[in-house]
Amino acid sequence: MENQNCAEFLQKIEGILEKLKGGENFVNPDYIRDFEEKVRRAKTHAEEILITNRDLKIGIVGQVKAGKSSFLNALIFDGKDILPKAATPMTAALTKISYADRPGAKVVFYSASDWSVIERNSELFDDELQRGEANLKARKKANAERNLDYSQDIELTPGEIQSIKSKIPAQYRACKELTDMAADDDKILSKLGMTQEISVSNLQRDLEQYVGAHGKYTPIVKWIEMTVKNELLKGIEIVDTPGLGDPITSRSEKTKEFLMACDLVFILSPTPQFMSNEDISLIVKTLPGESINHAVIVGSKFDSAILDNPSRNREPLKVVYARTMRKLNESAERVIEAARQAEKSYSHAAVLKRVEEETKRQLAEDRSLYYISSIFYSASRKLSAKEDLNELEAHILTRMVERFTGMNTDSEFLRELANIDRLRDREFKKIRAEKENIIAERSREFIKDQTLSFAGQINEIQSEAEQMLRLTETTDFSELQKKLETSQNALIAMRRDIEKTFDLCAVDTKKYIVEIAQQIKARADEHTDIAISEGQKTETRYREESFLIFFTERVPYEVTVIYHTANVSDVVRNLQSYIAAAEKNIAEGLKFAINIGEIRNRIKQVVLRAFQRADADFDENDILIPVELVLSKVTIPDFSVVDAEKYHQMIFEEFPSAQVQDEDISRLELKQTKVLNKIAGDITAKLEEKANQIEATLKEQSIYFTDDVKKAIETRITHIQKNLQDKEGSIKRYKEFIARVAECKNKLRGV
Repeated sequence: MENQNCAEFLQKIEGILEKLKGGENFVNPDYIRDFEEKVRRAKTHAEEILITNRDLKIGIVGQVKAGKSSFLNALIFDGKDILPKAATPMTAALTKISYADRPGAKVVFYSASDWSVIERNSELFDDELQRGEANLKARKKANAERNLDYSQDIELTPGEIQSIKSKIPAQYRACKELTDMAADDDKILSKLGMTQEISVSNLQRDLEQYVGAHGKYTPIVKWIEMTVKNELLKGIEIVDTPGLGDPITSRSEKTKEFLMACDLVFILSPTPQFMSNEDISLIVKTLPGESINHAVIVGSKFDSAILDNPSRNREPLKVVYARTMRKLNESAERVIEAARQAEKSYSHAAVLKRVEEETKRQLAEDRSLYYISSIFYSASRKLSAKEDLNELEAHILTRMVERFTGMNTDSEFLRELANIDRLRDREFKKIRAEKENIIAERSREFIKDQTLSFAGQINEIQSEAEQMLRLTETTDFSELQKKLETSQNALIAMRRDIEKTFDLCAVDTKKYIVEIAQQIKARADEHTDIAISEGQKTETRYREESFLIFFTERVPYEVTVIYHTANVSDVVRNLQSYIAAAEKNIAEGLKFAINIGEIRNRIKQVVLRAFQRADADFDENDILIPVELVLSKVTIPDFSVVDAEKYHQMIFEEFPSAQVQDEDISRLELKQTKVLNKIAGDITAKLEEKANQIEATLKEQSIYFTDDVKKAIETRITHIQKNLQDKEGSIKRYKEFIARVAECKNKLRGV
C-alpha cells in the first residue's frame, strides 16, 4: 500500500511541477528552480523506497574526523584497517557495504551524462563568479565616483572574491571543485561510465588512488561498493559517508545528497567534544529535511575521554571509567534538553523526540549510551593474533597503564573496554527485529514529510504571486512612479545609517573576537602542570685505593641516588585540556560576537524608519520582501578549530618514551611551553582571520546593501509597471496562475 501511495505521490509532485512551469513570469525564478530540484531529489530517493523486500539502509554520519571509518573497521572488519583512515579526510565517495558469500569491491565512476551535468554546473559557477565580480567592480567604481574618490583601486580583494564564491549555490561550487581536480589529468575521464574491480587482498592500498584529496580518480568516483561475508550485514546495507564538515565541498554535498536514501543513521560524536553544536544541528535540521526519524548516538574515541581525566594521581580505571560515562551522559541529556526547549514543536524534528526517548531508555536500562573505542578494539585483535601494535595504539595503552590502576593489556580486557561488542549485539539485534517496521514507517514518513515540505514551498509561491497581484490591482502608473521616487528618496536618506549600522556591527564583532583570542592566549599558563615524582635507587661506584706503596686498585661502593621523573602523558593532557577549553570559549564567545539575526533586525528597522520618514506610501511587505532577499545573502564564514593530533605529535617526536628523567624534565617543560604558545598563536591567527572575514563581509554590505535593495525594489516596481501596460490581461493571468498554485496545494492536502 505504501508503495502505491509513494507512486501516486511522485505522480502528483511531477504534475504539480508541470503546472508551475512558467511561474518565473509571476514570481522570483528561484522559487521555481528550488521546487524543481526538490522534485528531482524526491523522485530519486522515493524510487529506492519503492523497492520491495529491500535491505535496510544505515548511514554512518558525523563531522570530519569523528572516527567513522575506524568504527566500521571494528564493527564489520573485526578491527582490521580495511577502510582507510588518516589525519586528513579519506572517504571521498560514499562506501556502500553489504552482505555476500563472496567478498568483493568495486568503484563506480560517474556516467558521461553525470559528468555533463557536473561540467554544466561548473560552467554556471564560472558564470556566476564572473557576473558577481563584474557587478562588484561596477559598484565599487560607482561608490568611488559618488565620493569623488577617483584614485580608488577597482580591483577586488581575495576576501571579496571569496565572499562572491560563498554566495554561489553549493552544487555549483562542488561541481567546480570536481572539474578542477579532474583537470590535473583529463585522461581519467576515459573511465566515465565504467566500474573498476578492486583486489580484496590489497584493498586498503588500492583504495588510495580512488579516495582522498590527492587520489588520481577521486573527482570521478560516484561511490564504492563492498560485499563482505559477515552475518551482521544480512538484510542490511551500511553507507560510510564523507564527513558533513568536510573541507572538500563536493564530498560534504555528496553526503547530504545520499543521506535521504538512509532509513536510520548512526551519529558518531567524538567524546572529547561530545554532542557538539554540529551534531545537534544534524539532528534538528539535516535529518528531518531528509525524512529520517531514526538515529543512534555513538560516542567515539572513548579512550581520549578517559585519558582527559584531570586527576594528577593514579586512580582506579573502574572509577574513572564510570565517572567519564556519567559526565558524558549528563552532557547528552543537557544538550538534548536544550535543543528540545529551542524547538517550538516536534513537528519539524521528530527525530529529536526519538533521540530523546532513546537516550532516556538507554540510560534507564544500561546507565550509559554507546561509548566506544576503536583503538582498544583494534589493539585487542592484534594482541590476540600476536601482531605488532601501531605507534598510536602502543602509545595509548602505555598511557592508560601509567595513569590508571586496574588497567591491563589483556586482549579480552581491551575488547570489553572498547564496547563495540555491546553496541553490535544489542543495537543490531534490535534493528533486525524492527527492520520491516522501520522501512514501512520510513515510507509513510517520507511521503508525509516531503508533502509538508512541498506544500510549504507552494505556499511561498502563492504568497508572492498574491502580493504581486494585489499591487497590480491597486496601483496605477502615477502612484507607482511616486512610489519609485519616494523609495529612491528613502534609500538615499538611509544610506549613511545603513553604512553606519553595518560598520558598527563589524567593529563590535571584530573587537569581541580579538578579545576572545586574547583571553585564550592568556590562559595557556593554566595548563602547564606536570607531576614530578621523586625516587631513589642504589648505584655502584668505584674509588681507587693504594696498597704496598706502588699498587692501586678500584674498590666498589654503593651510594643512594635521588632522581625525578615526569610522564609525557601529562603534557599531552595539558595540550588537550587547553584546546578543549579554547574550543569551549570560542563556541560560547561567538554566540555573543556574531548574532546575524540581530544584525538583520537592526538593518530592517533602519530601512523601515527611512521609508516612514520619507512618507512613502508602501505596505510594509513591499519593503521587507526585497530587503529579506538581500539580507538572505548576508552570511558569516564558518570557523574551524585546530587539529589536536598535530600538536600531540610535536611532543611525541621529541619524547617518544612514556617518561622522562632529571634534566629531560626541563626539556619537556620547555617543549610544552613552545607547543602551548604554538597552539595559542594558531588559534589567535584563526580567530583574527575569522574577524577579518566578517569585517570584510559586513563592510561590503555597508557599501552595497542600499544599492542591492534599490535594485530589488526597482525590479519589483518595473515588473508591476510591465503588468500595468496590460493591466486587465496581467490580472487575469495572475489569477489563473494563483488558481493553478492553489490547485497544486490542494492536491497535496491529505496525502
